[in-house]
Amino acid sequence: MFKKVLAVSMLFVSCLSGFISASACAADFSNHKVAVVYFTLLQNREFSSNDPQADKKAGNAEILADMIAEGTGGDLYSLKTVKKYPSDYDETVDLAQEEQDAKARPELQEIPDMSSYDTVFISFPNWWGTYPMAVATFLDKVDLKGKNVIPVCTHDGSRMGRSQRDLENALPESNVLDGFEIRGGSVADDADTKEAVTEFLNELEL
Repeated sequence: MFKKVLAVSMLFVSCLSGFISASACAADFSNHKVAVVYFTLLQNREFSSNDPQADKKAGNAEILADMIAEGTGGDLYSLKTVKKYPSDYDETVDLAQEEQDAKARPELQEIPDMSSYDTVFISFPNWWGTYPMAVATFLDKVDLKGKNVIPVCTHDGSRMGRSQRDLENALPESNVLDGFEIRGGSVADDADTKEAVTEFLNELEL
């Protein structure tokens, strides 16, 4: 028992001192069943001919979700709408605002079952100051009562907007933790983004 306590103490000191890499000091999710749900426009839009986005492998929210799933051992779920958003970006921006104003709930192809999870990350882009209405559809359809819920938001300068508050209001009986935000232009499948995500995971207190 003494050896176990000593080993944990040495690991804690090493993490603080920077002697061990950030990934080795990641928060312990072994006692949690984690789901990582994400909505990305790339998987929910039409593509025109010669569309420069057509060859893009993953959207920003998906990249972050992949990293979080890897860091937590969580299961990945993508939210996909029945009706695709337009290929024209400006049209999509206008439609997103219309959906928000109307409190619309876009139909999803599938609603992932969250019943077996106690911790749910939700990764999304900031659309008009909050999460897309497709995420609101998901929130309405699943029971997250008593679960840890962590928002993960990409943006172009507005940070979390009001998405943190909106999530707390939508889930009054969930434990909504402070979320992670990052500029969309800074997201890449690289070491810098992984370091930022790992640091965030390290600081979570579940």
